[in-house]
Amino acid sequence: MQEKNLKLVDKIMTALQKVEDPELLVDVVNLGLIYGIDIEGDHATIKMTLTIVGCPLSTYLQNAIEKAVLTVPEIKTCDVKLVWYPVWSPERMTTAAKQQLGMLDDEQALDQEEEIEDTEEKQRIIDFSVPIKKLAEEYPDFVQIMYDCGFTRIKIPGLLSTVGRVMTIPLGAQAMKIDLNKIKQAFENKGYKVIDK
Repeated sequence: MQEKNLKLVDKIMTALQKVEDPELLVDVVNLGLIYGIDIEGDHATIKMTLTIVGCPLSTYLQNAIEKAVLTVPEIKTCDVKLVWYPVWSPERMTTAAKQQLGMLDDEQALDQEEEIEDTEEKQRIIDFSVPIKKLAEEYPDFVQIMYDCGFTRIKIPGLLSTVGRVMTIPLGAQAMKIDLNKIKQAFENKGYKVIDK
Protein backbone atom coordinates (compact mmCIF):
# COMPACT_ATOMS: atom_id res chain seq x y z
CA MET A 1 0.00 0.00 0.00
CA GLN A 2 1.57 3.29 -1.11
CA GLU A 3 1.70 6.38 1.09
CA LYS A 4 -1.02 7.98 -1.06
CA ASN A 5 -3.24 4.95 -0.40
CA LEU A 6 -2.51 5.12 3.34
CA LYS A 7 -3.85 8.68 3.36
CA LEU A 8 -6.92 7.54 1.41
CA VAL A 9 -7.54 4.68 3.87
CA ASP A 10 -7.33 7.26 6.66
CA LYS A 11 -9.93 9.46 4.91
CA ILE A 12 -12.20 6.46 4.27
CA MET A 13 -12.00 5.30 7.91
CA THR A 14 -12.92 8.84 9.01
CA ALA A 15 -15.91 8.82 6.61
CA LEU A 16 -16.99 5.39 7.88
CA GLN A 17 -17.10 6.69 11.46
CA LYS A 18 -20.23 8.58 10.36
CA VAL A 19 -22.05 5.31 9.48
CA GLU A 20 -23.98 4.17 12.55
CA ASP A 21 -25.72 0.90 13.16
CA PRO A 22 -29.30 2.22 13.56
CA GLU A 23 -30.10 -0.30 16.30
CA LEU A 24 -26.96 0.13 18.41
CA LEU A 25 -26.27 3.80 17.52
CA VAL A 26 -22.53 3.10 17.35
CA ASP A 27 -20.51 3.59 14.17
CA VAL A 28 -19.28 0.60 12.14
CA VAL A 29 -15.61 1.41 12.84
CA ASN A 30 -15.95 1.38 16.65
CA LEU A 31 -18.14 -1.73 16.42
CA GLY A 32 -15.21 -3.44 14.70
CA LEU A 33 -17.22 -4.33 11.57
CA ILE A 34 -14.63 -3.04 9.07
CA TYR A 35 -12.16 -5.82 8.25
CA GLY A 36 -10.22 -4.28 5.37
CA ILE A 37 -9.93 -1.51 2.78
CA ASP A 38 -8.34 -2.12 -0.62
CA ILE A 39 -7.74 0.73 -3.05
CA GLU A 40 -6.97 0.43 -6.75
CA GLY A 41 -6.84 3.77 -8.54
CA ASP A 42 -10.11 5.52 -7.72
CA HIS A 43 -11.90 2.29 -6.72
CA ALA A 44 -12.27 1.14 -3.09
CA THR A 45 -13.27 -2.30 -1.86
CA ILE A 46 -14.48 -2.41 1.74
CA LYS A 47 -14.44 -5.75 3.54
CA MET A 48 -16.94 -5.75 6.37
CA THR A 49 -18.82 -8.16 8.56
CA LEU A 50 -22.05 -8.02 10.55
CA THR A 51 -22.74 -8.68 14.21
CA ILE A 52 -24.93 -11.66 13.21
CA VAL A 53 -25.39 -13.69 10.03
CA GLY A 54 -28.66 -12.73 8.36
CA CYS A 55 -28.70 -9.31 10.02
CA PRO A 56 -31.77 -7.47 8.65
CA LEU A 57 -29.67 -4.29 8.39
CA SER A 58 -27.21 -5.86 5.95
CA THR A 59 -28.42 -3.97 2.84
CA TYR A 60 -28.91 -0.73 4.77
CA LEU A 61 -25.37 -0.82 6.18
CA GLN A 62 -23.80 -1.82 2.85
CA ASN A 63 -25.54 1.12 1.11
CA ALA A 64 -24.63 3.55 3.90
CA ILE A 65 -20.97 2.41 3.80
CA GLU A 66 -20.81 2.78 0.01
CA LYS A 67 -22.36 6.26 0.24
CA ALA A 68 -19.89 7.32 2.98
CA VAL A 69 -16.87 6.03 1.04
CA LEU A 70 -17.98 7.93 -2.07
CA THR A 71 -17.86 11.20 -0.09
CA VAL A 72 -14.05 10.88 -0.27
CA PRO A 73 -13.26 12.97 -3.39
CA GLU A 74 -10.52 10.64 -4.69
CA ILE A 75 -12.86 7.61 -4.71
CA LYS A 76 -15.24 7.30 -7.67
CA THR A 77 -16.51 3.70 -7.25
CA CYS A 78 -16.91 1.40 -4.28
CA ASP A 79 -17.70 -2.28 -3.61
CA VAL A 80 -18.71 -3.58 -0.21
CA LYS A 81 -17.85 -7.24 0.39
CA LEU A 82 -19.33 -9.14 3.30
CA VAL A 83 -16.91 -11.51 5.02
CA TRP A 84 -17.64 -13.90 7.86
CA TYR A 85 -14.14 -14.78 9.03
CA PRO A 86 -12.84 -14.03 11.53
CA VAL A 87 -16.26 -14.27 13.16
CA TRP A 88 -17.30 -10.99 14.78
CA SER A 89 -17.55 -10.88 18.56
CA PRO A 90 -17.93 -8.02 21.07
CA GLU A 91 -14.16 -8.29 21.65
CA ARG A 92 -13.69 -6.49 18.30
CA MET A 93 -15.43 -3.39 19.67
CA THR A 94 -13.44 -0.46 21.00
CA THR A 95 -13.64 0.31 24.72
CA ALA A 96 -15.50 3.52 23.77
CA ALA A 97 -18.18 1.47 21.95
CA LYS A 98 -18.52 -0.93 24.90
CA GLN A 99 -18.93 1.99 27.30
CA GLN A 100 -21.45 3.66 24.98
CA LEU A 101 -23.52 0.46 24.97
CA GLY A 102 -23.28 0.16 28.76
CA MET A 103 -21.24 -3.03 28.52
CA LEU A 104 -18.59 -1.70 30.91
CA ASP A 105 -18.99 0.09 34.18
CA ASP A 106 -15.99 1.96 35.60
CA GLU A 107 -14.88 -1.06 37.62
CA GLN A 108 -15.02 -3.36 34.58
CA ALA A 109 -13.06 -0.86 32.49
CA LEU A 110 -10.34 -0.87 35.17
CA ASP A 111 -10.45 -4.69 35.39
CA GLN A 112 -10.03 -4.93 31.62
CA GLU A 113 -6.96 -2.66 31.72
CA GLU A 114 -5.46 -4.72 34.56
CA GLU A 115 -6.20 -7.94 32.66
CA ILE A 116 -4.30 -6.60 29.64
CA GLU A 117 -1.35 -5.70 31.89
CA ASP A 118 -1.36 -9.20 33.45
CA THR A 119 -1.42 -10.81 30.00
CA GLU A 120 1.51 -8.64 28.91
CA GLU A 121 3.61 -9.87 31.80
CA LYS A 122 2.80 -13.51 31.08
CA GLN A 123 3.27 -13.57 27.33
CA ARG A 124 4.17 -10.84 24.89
CA ILE A 125 3.14 -11.91 21.41
CA ILE A 126 3.28 -9.90 18.19
CA ASP A 127 0.94 -11.49 15.64
CA PHE A 128 1.59 -10.09 12.15
CA SER A 129 -2.06 -10.68 11.18
CA VAL A 130 -3.39 -8.39 13.96
CA PRO A 131 -4.02 -4.69 13.12
CA ILE A 132 -1.34 -2.36 14.49
CA LYS A 133 -3.87 -0.38 16.55
CA LYS A 134 -4.68 -3.46 18.63
CA LEU A 135 -0.99 -4.25 19.17
CA ALA A 136 -0.30 -0.63 20.17
CA GLU A 137 -3.15 -0.80 22.71
CA GLU A 138 -1.82 -4.06 24.17
CA TYR A 139 1.88 -3.18 24.37
CA PRO A 140 3.07 0.26 25.56
CA ASP A 141 6.48 -0.05 23.81
CA PHE A 142 5.02 -1.20 20.45
CA VAL A 143 4.86 2.28 18.87
CA GLN A 144 8.46 3.12 19.82
CA ILE A 145 9.79 -0.21 18.47
CA MET A 146 7.92 0.34 15.19
CA TYR A 147 9.18 3.94 15.03
CA ASP A 148 12.77 2.76 15.56
CA CYS A 149 12.32 0.28 12.68
CA GLY A 150 11.46 3.16 10.33
CA PHE A 151 7.68 3.53 10.76
CA THR A 152 7.99 7.24 11.49
CA ARG A 153 4.36 7.87 10.46
CA ILE A 154 3.11 5.76 13.38
CA LYS A 155 3.40 8.78 15.70
CA ILE A 156 1.18 10.99 13.52
CA PRO A 157 -1.85 11.92 15.69
CA GLY A 158 -4.91 9.91 14.69
CA LEU A 159 -3.04 7.43 12.48
CA LEU A 160 -3.51 4.46 14.84
CA SER A 161 -7.20 5.14 15.43
CA THR A 162 -7.91 5.34 11.69
CA VAL A 163 -5.50 3.51 9.35
CA GLY A 164 -4.20 1.46 12.29
CA ARG A 165 -7.54 -0.36 12.59
CA VAL A 166 -6.96 -2.19 9.30
CA MET A 167 -3.20 -1.92 8.78
CA THR A 168 -1.06 -4.93 9.71
CA ILE A 169 2.73 -4.95 10.14
CA PRO A 170 3.36 -6.75 6.79
CA LEU A 171 1.12 -4.24 4.92
CA GLY A 172 2.90 -1.32 6.57
CA ALA A 173 6.33 -2.83 5.86
CA GLN A 174 5.39 -3.25 2.20
CA ALA A 175 4.13 0.35 2.00
CA MET A 176 7.20 1.80 3.71
CA LYS A 177 9.64 -0.63 1.99
CA ILE A 178 10.97 -1.92 5.32
CA ASP A 179 12.39 -5.44 5.65
CA LEU A 180 9.95 -7.62 7.60
CA ASN A 181 12.82 -9.65 9.11
CA LYS A 182 14.29 -6.44 10.56
CA ILE A 183 10.96 -5.77 12.32
CA LYS A 184 10.70 -9.36 13.54
CA GLN A 185 14.23 -9.19 14.93
CA ALA A 186 13.53 -5.86 16.68
CA PHE A 187 10.55 -7.34 18.56
CA GLU A 188 12.39 -10.58 19.40
CA ASN A 189 15.28 -8.50 20.80
CA LYS A 190 12.75 -6.89 23.19
CA GLY A 191 11.53 -10.29 24.41
CA TYR A 192 8.45 -10.68 22.18
CA LYS A 193 7.40 -13.87 20.44
CA VAL A 194 6.56 -13.11 16.79
CA ILE A 195 3.87 -14.98 14.87
CA ASP A 196 4.28 -14.28 11.16
CA LYS A 197 2.29 -17.10 9.56
